[in-house]
Amino acid sequence: MRTARRRRNGVWSGLVVLPALWAANLVAGGPPAVGGSPAVAAPVASCAAFVVSGNPRSSLGATWTYRSTDGGVRYALEGVLFVPNGTGPFPAVVISHGKGGTPRGYSATIGRTMVGWGMVAIGTMYTHAPDAEDLGNAPDGPDGASTANVQRAKKTRDLLTCAGGVAMTRIAAHGHSMGAFVTGQLLGTHTTDFRAASHTAGGVSDGPNATKPAAAEQIVTPYQLHHGDADQVVALFQDQTLDAILTTSGTPHQLHVYAGYDHQRITFDSVMLSRVRSWYQTWGVL
Repeated sequence: MRTARRRRNGVWSGLVVLPALWAANLVAGGPPAVGGSPAVAAPVASCAAFVVSGNPRSSLGATWTYRSTDGGVRYALEGVLFVPNGTGPFPAVVISHGKGGTPRGYSATIGRTMVGWGMVAIGTMYTHAPDAEDLGNAPDGPDGASTANVQRAKKTRDLLTCAGGVAMTRIAAHGHSMGAFVTGQLLGTHTTDFRAASHTAGGVSDGPNATKPAAAEQIVTPYQLHHGDADQVVALFQDQTLDAILTTSGTPHQLHVYAGYDHQRITFDSVMLSRVRSWYQTWGVL
């Protein structure tokens, strides 16, 4: 893959030239495949344990819980769910909140936008939510890109089979900050589960919470990155490091850098969301 870059209005934008294999998969309508990558793994979820409260088609969406032991792992999850009007099948997105956030806050706000794009939007609570909010949820573990949070995110993706009317080959992932770290680690762990992905204020480092370099090297999902150059919480160099890794691996991606944006300003930015929507359209999610 060859990538050119240009600067326009303070934003660096990657211009992606598609390898023939990626283009062929996009036209065929299947999830992207690289080399001998396996097909998407069959989702594992006990739909009887997926309990939805409220109307996911309302503006408030619905909440849900999941209590089950699957493959020897105990899951005690909670989250939010938004479903468009109509019969589907719909594309979907797994939304991951940041430090101190909850699915009822960040994930629901992003979900209300993306359900307007015709997507089912689902988000779960992670270990980096406030302790009182996450009390009793499982698996438990460290914040950010931990094994426990990747397990939670993966199970949330699998629960889309229980929501009904979801096109399981057209699923995206999106997150902010700690949720961006989860998103990157998820993509590098479950490499064929998502058709496209995006995040704000994330990236790679050897620190305890960020997406790990080794996981980033395994990412094959087309990935759009957004970061403010005034971010004092998650340094821009972490997304620049991820950008370099994806360039080396030949994974289609873009890095957009927003001049003067701090950690919070990028979170719900309308330009960022417009670019995410276009990215999902380009890669066949929408």
